[in-house]
Amino acid sequence: MTQLLPDEETFIINNLPPQSAQLRHKYPNAVWNAADCWNDAPLPANYKPNRIEIYYADQADGPHIHFENDQVQYINLPPDVGQSQVIQVWVDGKCSYVEVEKQIILNKLGNVQLPQPKVTATTITNSLRQTRN
Repeated sequence: MTQLLPDEETFIINNLPPQSAQLRHKYPNAVWNAADCWNDAPLPANYKPNRIEIYYADQADGPHIHFENDQVQYINLPPDVGQSQVIQVWVDGKCSYVEVEKQIILNKLGNVQLPQPKVTATTITNSLRQTRN
């Protein structure tokens, strides 16, 4: 998604606080994801995710960090990750956290304990494959 349709704009405006909705033109995907999951319940306490995907961009071909069953599957950070204005965290296929320009727009993580990265030889191999694709 690069440009929002009128119905999508209306949906965002109706679901998000004005301060968050105003970011929709600059970060349409992240703001849309936040609006789409706005009414979802937070993840339950002690929830153990199977899959976590972290994006450091409004639009990306795939996650920049991918966890599965508490293991890092790969890390494919963009070169400008330090200047990224967007962080999106997807837990088990649902958008659970969106931060844009240091503003938390959506936080449905609750008390979920995110795994600590455990980088193995397999992780490095998978990461190298991702950067070649």
